[in-house]
Order: sequence, then structure tokens, then C-alpha cells
Amino acid sequence: MMADHRVGLQACPDYDDSRLDTALAELCAGLGFPDLRGKTVLLKPNILLASAPERCATTHPAVLRAVIRLVQQRGASRILVGDAPGWQPQDLAASKAGLLAATQDSGAEWSDFSQAVEVDVPAGKVVRRFQLAAPAVGADVVISLPKLKTHGLMYFTGALKNMFGLIPGLQKSAFHMRFPGRADFAVMLNDLQLARPTHFAIMDGVMAMQGHGPNNGTPCHLGLLLASPSVYALDWVAAGLIGYSSADVPYLREALEDTRYGFDPALISLQGDDIEQFRPKRFELIKVLHENDIFRSHMPAWIHRLFKNLLVPRPVFFEHKCVHCAACVKICPAKALAFVSGKQAPAVDYEACIRCYCCDEVCPADAIALKKFLYGRSRR
Repeated sequence: MMADHRVGLQACPDYDDSRLDTALAELCAGLGFPDLRGKTVLLKPNILLASAPERCATTHPAVLRAVIRLVQQRGASRILVGDAPGWQPQDLAASKAGLLAATQDSGAEWSDFSQAVEVDVPAGKVVRRFQLAAPAVGADVVISLPKLKTHGLMYFTGALKNMFGLIPGLQKSAFHMRFPGRADFAVMLNDLQLARPTHFAIMDGVMAMQGHGPNNGTPCHLGLLLASPSVYALDWVAAGLIGYSSADVPYLREALEDTRYGFDPALISLQGDDIEQFRPKRFELIKVLHENDIFRSHMPAWIHRLFKNLLVPRPVFFEHKCVHCAACVKICPAKALAFVSGKQAPAVDYEACIRCYCCDEVCPADAIALKKFLYGRSRR
């Protein structure tokens, strides 16, 4: 069944409360915003890690407060807010991002995402069972509140990728190990949407992140909010707005090719303000790699490894930037990182490294670059 593919765009030049309230009211008026009367609603912001709002790595707390006010006005009986960061304690990350206070000050409930509930996905393509945060499973309505950002693995992260945070903490690492390639990881994300469909999405595009996202990029002012009943339609429009060919975003391309996900870009219709007024003159993107791994099973391992080293960037650490926090070591699903005597930054076992870029995603010091090398030894 095809979801409603309407996408709204509304100018909002800053995070002023009154301007956010006006923009949200106009944005959601004609988009089939769900009936919330008497419902338990889960709001899912992006809380990547403990990062101040001005870094633009997380959903801005003013946007969360404005959405809470909107949901209260629409008659929700209970409003839950939560996310599961990749490695840091949930409350620590949310506190630094300003989202814990925004939740509590607005009368919503901060939800513990550490307890999981098993959810079957009979129609899943690569995953038939997920362990998801209990509040997400119990809510009547789920609303995604992503930040518009670039992303090392998926190139772009928006309303759908944001829902990976429904998987508690370090359990995410198991999915990176199980699905190390971009295409397979993208299909897993789409299966997650089957497991717990998102009813509506509102994207923070007032200040976006460009360049080395989703954590170490730079802020870029776009001055808008976007919304849609379809996470796919919203992400398709947002990715295209900043300069991607939307089909180059792996999870959008995979959804485009498989009808089980209910997405057809031909059905997208734009509402609200003219998209062209928000299109940036320059937005630094992550270069799209047109990878093809279909020959992996038909060539010797050493040849495949050679091609992988040539085509797929690897994480490279800068010792002068590393702050020795060990976030990368803790989150690495392949256990390919380790501190060694005499070195400030971790050493990398490139034979074990699966190129998931989790290390780069959580590094607080921008101490990692993703580079291609034709040759290179494994080292620890």
C-alpha cells in the first residue's frame, strides 16, 4: 500500500519559538497530520551523541519543544520522547543536546530506550525480527524528528535513517556486522520501517549539516522545516534539495526498486513554499561511490580485498586531534580498533574493518578522515 507522498516545505529562518509555531501550523495543515486525540505519541529526535545544538549534529531542542506544543494542541493524551545513541548513555547525550530539558520543561515524558521488545517482520527482505525500544512499540503514533545532514555511510541521513535509533544502544553494532555493505544496510533500514512504521516526519532544516556528517561536518543555514506522512518522500525531496541525485541515497534506491516498501517518487507532490528559494548555492556533499560487490563470490579473496582497498574509503586517524576518549573503540562492531603503547590514536586492523564508519560517526574531535588506499597493511 502506497503511503501519502505529499511533502511540505515552510520557511523558518531561525529557532524563534513563535516563528517555529507558525511554520509548523502552516506546514502540517494540508499534509494529513494524524489524529492524535487520546493517543500516546512517540517523538523521535536525532540524538547522535552528546553534542551542543549549535554543532547541528542533533535535532534542535527548539524544534522539539515546538512539536511538543503542536502535539499537545492536537489532543495527544501522552507524549513520549526518546532515542538510543550509539554508545553514550541516553540521558547524557540528550542533556548535552538540550533535548532532555526541552522534553521535561514542555510537559512530555522522557522515555528509557534501554528495554527492548521483539517485533516480527514477516514481509522483511533481510530481517524478519527486530528488538526495538519498548516505548516505540507501545506508542499509538510515531513521529520522526530528524536533522537534515550528510552521512558517511548512507551519504544522507533524514527521517528514515533517524529511526535506526529505535534499536537500543550497542545492539546497533550487530546490524553493522551483519550488513556491512551499503546496499544491505540500506535494505535493513527499510525492513525496520516495516517493523515500526513512522506515521509522520518533521525535519529540522533550519540549520543543516554539510560536509563531514553526521557529526563532524559544518553548519549550513537553509531556513526551512520539511514534513510529510512518508519518510521516503520527505528524504527524497530533502536529499535532492541539497544536491544529491536522490536515487544515489542507498535506502531510497533500494525502496525505489522494491514495492514492499510502498514508495513511488512519481507520487510526490510539493506543498507550501517554493523549494527553489531554499536550494543552497553550495552544499558540501559526501562523494557518492558507485560500488558493485556482485563479483565477491567469484574471485579470490585477495583480489576482492585489493579492489575493496582501492574503491572503498577506510578510516584514518590523526594523532594530533585524537582526545583518547575511546568512543571509536567502544562502538566498533568489528573490534578492529585498539590503543597501543606509544600511540595517541587507535591503530586499525584494516583486514577486520568493515567500513561501517561508526568510529567516524561518534568521534567528538574530528580526528578521523575517510581515505582511499590501493595498498596498505593491516596494523594494530
